[in-house]
Amino acid sequence: MFKMWKLFCKKCGFEGEEDKYYPFCPVCKSSLYIKGEKPKFNSILGEGNTPSVKENINGYEVYFKMEYLNPTGSFKDRGVSYSLQLASSLKYKCAVEDSSGNTGISTAAYSSRLGLKSKIVIPKTAPQGKKALLKSLNAEIIESNTRDEASLIAEDLSRSCFYVSHARNPFFIEGMKSIAKEIEKIKPRGVIIPSSSFSLFLGTYYGLKEIGINAKMFAVQGIETASLKEFIDPIYESKGKESKLADGLALKKSPRGEDAIKALKESNGGLIVLDDDEIKLGLKKLWQMGYMVEPTSATSYIALIRLIELNYDVNDYVLMLTGNGLKFYDLIEKIL
Repeated sequence: MFKMWKLFCKKCGFEGEEDKYYPFCPVCKSSLYIKGEKPKFNSILGEGNTPSVKENINGYEVYFKMEYLNPTGSFKDRGVSYSLQLASSLKYKCAVEDSSGNTGISTAAYSSRLGLKSKIVIPKTAPQGKKALLKSLNAEIIESNTRDEASLIAEDLSRSCFYVSHARNPFFIEGMKSIAKEIEKIKPRGVIIPSSSFSLFLGTYYGLKEIGINAKMFAVQGIETASLKEFIDPIYESKGKESKLADGLALKKSPRGEDAIKALKESNGGLIVLDDDEIKLGLKKLWQMGYMVEPTSATSYIALIRLIELNYDVNDYVLMLTGNGLKFYDLIEKIL
């Protein structure tokens, strides 16, 4: 036991017991924050330390951070690994997550490795391929009628299981901070990140600040689910109406939205909102370059191009390529 940290709520003032995990504030259900010395964990499946590949794009030197090469094919492995190692240390026997996508797959894989029972709550409409993959990773699949119902079921299961809760769990963000050390040598002037729950966005921002690097932060969102648009004007917005291809950006409201807005303003960055037509262009270009990413990752590339068109000096910018396209090749084949 660590006896070094506790969780607290900025909204209502709740302060948890020392060394006790809460997936969200038990009083007002807001996101919690960590006070005290944070636990330290090592990589267990090789997550992290992904390559940063230098590319010349329209005369600018930029870096592609290949997060899709993590063990289960997405950046989520960083946060899941950290969170579930904490769960194991706190003697939890099971983990629950409400995601049929990258977080669910990662939770199932790392739970299996750590000897935890995983329970993944997904809508009945989730693709059969994803269900089969989760079953292959020994996950118990619990089906819900809707996405909102899935969250409610997961919250109920959190009474006995560790709720990974990637949108609210502060330890998930803590796991993401490791990426900052990996790009420290680049001394990035800007970072472009597809953003929905903002775990990677905030983890990168906080991690860079801790090592003294002030980079402009750019959040990229889909036009149908641009949760930040209500509070901040985009520096660029596509003209279309759909962004269904970027399923990694499907979250319509994030519990960490206020933190993300603060980071955008403090870093002098910006919000970029894209539609399916532009996502297709980015996906085709990245695959032509040899980067076999999912559609969500393609938003980083198009965002870079739009920043160049807006006369930003993007030298030494880092683009996060967040997820592997091979898991979604049946969809990608139709686009390419």
